[in-house]
Parts: sequence; C-alpha cells; structure tokens
Amino acid sequence: MDYFFYILAIAVMVWSLAVNSRLNSLTKKYANEMVASGKSANECAKQMLSMHGVYGVVIDYKPGNLTDCFAPKEDKIYLSDTTYNRNSITAVAIAAHECGHACQKHDGMLVYQIRQVIAPFAGIASRLSVWIAVAGVVIMYIAGRNFFDLGYYISTAGIALYGLVFLFYLITLPIERDASRRGLKYMKECGWVSDAQFKAAKKVLWAAGDTYAVALASSAVTLIRLLLMRGNGRRR
Repeated sequence: MDYFFYILAIAVMVWSLAVNSRLNSLTKKYANEMVASGKSANECAKQMLSMHGVYGVVIDYKPGNLTDCFAPKEDKIYLSDTTYNRNSITAVAIAAHECGHACQKHDGMLVYQIRQVIAPFAGIASRLSVWIAVAGVVIMYIAGRNFFDLGYYISTAGIALYGLVFLFYLITLPIERDASRRGLKYMKECGWVSDAQFKAAKKVLWAAGDTYAVALASSAVTLIRLLLMRGNGRRR
C-alpha cells in the first residue's frame, strides 16, 4: 500500500503541474485577443445577470491576477486586473463563469447551498484535521500501549474531520463545471464571441475547472495517507 500511495501522490503532483501550466498558458494566450462583439467583461456580466433575472448583484474590482470570485454574502462579483473592463476572451469567459455562480444562488441550486453551509466548517477542518490525526498516531505509537486506543480514537476523529474537507472538494467540482457551462451558454447565445473564440473560451474555463479536479484528487491522497498512518487499530 505504501508503494501504491507514493505512485498515486507523484501522479497527482505531476497532474497538478500540468494543469496549472496549461491554465496559465491559455489565460495568457487569450488575454490579448478581443472578443468578436467588442464588449467588456463588465458589460457581458451585467447582460448575463439581467437575462437570467438576477438583480442586485454588483460588479466590482479586486486587485490581483485571477482573483475573480462571486461573494454570495455581499452579492458582489469581483473581477481582477486581467478581467475588469477588459474585452478579451479570457476576461469575458471568467466573468461569465462568476456570473454562473450568481445564477446558481439565484436558482437555489441545492448542491451550491450545501457547499455554502459546509464551507466555513471545511475551512476550519482543513487547518486542524491533519494535526489531530497525526497527534493521535503519535500517541498510538510513542506514548505507550496503555494509550494506544486513545490515540486511535483521536486519529480517527481527525480523519473524520478531514472527510469534511474531502466532501467540500467533492461537491465543489460539479458546481464549478456547472458555472462554466452556464457562462458558456450565454457567451454563445448572446454572440459575445465567434465560434472559434467560443472553443477558446471553453478551453480556458475547462482548464480552470481542472484545478478543482486536482484539488479533489489531492484531498483524496491526503485522506488515504492519514488512513495508512493510523492503520487498522491493532496493537503492535
């Protein structure tokens, strides 16, 4: 199992490097190509929200590169330096994707609502769970036989807590893919891009979505590692 784990971990690491390299390459490539309609990302975002019946969502600027996001509590779509008021394929594609999240909230998408509920708990779990699991393992194998069961239960609690992180990534991937599909749908229907540019936008958004697939795989590898460290609970 140890050999299998290391092979799996290396494979995920290589995949992560490839995905990030492809994403950076695509976003830079299409950041300099103006969309056929000439519309800016801000204009497209406002049109998409209006057509979907989403009102009250503010388009705002956020400094940085690819810091674009939808903040559901604020009802704001933040667009970064490479997106805000830009009319490139990359800018319009990213803005449409973030609008997709606003549409998910407006539609009451169940899995989106579930993610919003567990997100703060998953954030806490990601910071604490691994340390709890490792502490339990230390108690199991260093503190002595009398504390083995205690260490096992502590480690199991840490692993269960990390399961919340894995669940978060598991439901995030389809949410991100759905937001991209929604954005691409409006990009095509509204004629913001040509047919060739639509294919380019799809590449950008699917490459961005692949980063969430990598995150899910990485969390699965971590979960497997914690389980291997804890073992099956038998005293040695």
